[in-house]
Amino acid sequence: MSADERTRALADRLARVEWLDDDERAPSRARLMSEYLRRAALWAQRLDAAGRWPFFDIAQLVDPGTRADPELVREVYAQVAARGANHLDRRLCEYALHFAALAEPGSALPDPFAPLIELFERGGQFHQEAGLIYFGPMGVKLGSMADHLAVEPVATDPAALDALDAAWQARREEMRRRVRAGRPQRDG
Repeated sequence: MSADERTRALADRLARVEWLDDDERAPSRARLMSEYLRRAALWAQRLDAAGRWPFFDIAQLVDPGTRADPELVREVYAQVAARGANHLDRRLCEYALHFAALAEPGSALPDPFAPLIELFERGGQFHQEAGLIYFGPMGVKLGSMADHLAVEPVATDPAALDALDAAWQARREEMRRRVRAGRPQRDG
């Protein structure tokens, strides 16, 4: 697949994202964010860009002359903004498009944005507060770049992610059932 085809395919994926903060898939989204942070740390280390980690334009550092088509970037930016993406999410979409435009990233490192795009597809945006990245009620500690360099890759295949979410949803439903069972019955 050519760089133009990759960039267009990514733009099409981003245009379909529902920019909600879907807590039904919070566990898989947290796992995907952890994997993004690990991959971004690897790229920041490789590119001597520790000060830019965690959310940065990796393609700009790899090859400043290669950028996604500006019209396509504007189109995606407008689409995701209209669908509810926040400012950081819009910037990350732009960075992912520029990365997709690279003919050859110049490294055997994994695509840093792949987990992030899957995260968006599984429930849209996230937000940061007090050193945590939140997905509904669940958070991932941002920590330091070194923290994320020290972890092993995690399974991000759809089956593993779906299993995480199913277990979370089952626990939540069991908790709801217990709460409902403990409520006194009303007469009448």
